[in-house]
Amino acid sequence: MSSHQPGGGILISGAGGFIGRALATHLDGRGLPVATVGTRRDVRAEHWTVAPGHWSVATWGKALDHFRPGTVFHLAGATQGTPEGLQAVNLGLAQALFAALRRTGLRPTVILAGSAAEYGEAVVDGVPVREDAPCAPLTAYGRSKLAQTRAALTFAAETGIRVLVARIFNPIGRGLPGHLALGDFARQIDAFGAGGGTLVTGDIEVCRDMLLVEDVAWALAELAANPAASGVVNLCTGVPTRIGDLLEGMILASGKPITIAHDPARLRRGERRVIVGSPDALAALGAKPPRRDLRQAAGTMLTAPLRAA
Repeated sequence: MSSHQPGGGILISGAGGFIGRALATHLDGRGLPVATVGTRRDVRAEHWTVAPGHWSVATWGKALDHFRPGTVFHLAGATQGTPEGLQAVNLGLAQALFAALRRTGLRPTVILAGSAAEYGEAVVDGVPVREDAPCAPLTAYGRSKLAQTRAALTFAAETGIRVLVARIFNPIGRGLPGHLALGDFARQIDAFGAGGGTLVTGDIEVCRDMLLVEDVAWALAELAANPAASGVVNLCTGVPTRIGDLLEGMILASGKPITIAHDPARLRRGERRVIVGSPDALAALGAKPPRRDLRQAAGTMLTAPLRAA
């Protein structure tokens, strides 16, 4: 085990993903030294490529020894797949990172992307959920992210390394993955010609805690820079936003005549009507994002709107 300490650089895993791209762009804008590690090729010179399925302790160790980061943002993960596959990626990659840090002796600040899906049954409809709520995930994805969080907190307790899990609620912005409702809506609208069409949705009357992906990136950077930030922190606004309002903003921005058709197959039984997080801890750390006009911002998710909202 080497005894050298990290420098001031930043290493991001998952920089090719939705949140990772926004974070890398934000940190670049601050003029900070950023390196990346992941399976996707990166245009930046400071990138360590990992072959798919080969996120091993040794691979992590090589990247860490090469870049010697002062901060590691671990954003790589999976949102879809079998329960076993999700555990292997979301828990396995984090465990490999922790093992590599033990092996190298480096002690960077570690920021991991958690998820609001970790709360599950702990959510009371319309009541802001706090970080100390008893998590009971309803999905395999939520269970895999909770397993990651528990491993991270154990690693922090055993090593004294500052570790923070940001439980991210519902980021939106251009490039939102298509398996998420708003990302799917954007792709449907983009596929319509000037004559418009019929857009298929599930329940658009539910309200969720939405925030711009650029604000997520800003908050992650602020948390990393604050030595008081550790443990689990909700990354949210505490404000409910109706899904239908954002869809209306997207349709308006498109300038296309679009009708909405509700597909019963897209409805989820027992779905909470209003899910929001408590931003109190985030605000206390000086990293609560500002209020935004998300209805107007939703229009920017389209690839080529015909007119401005």
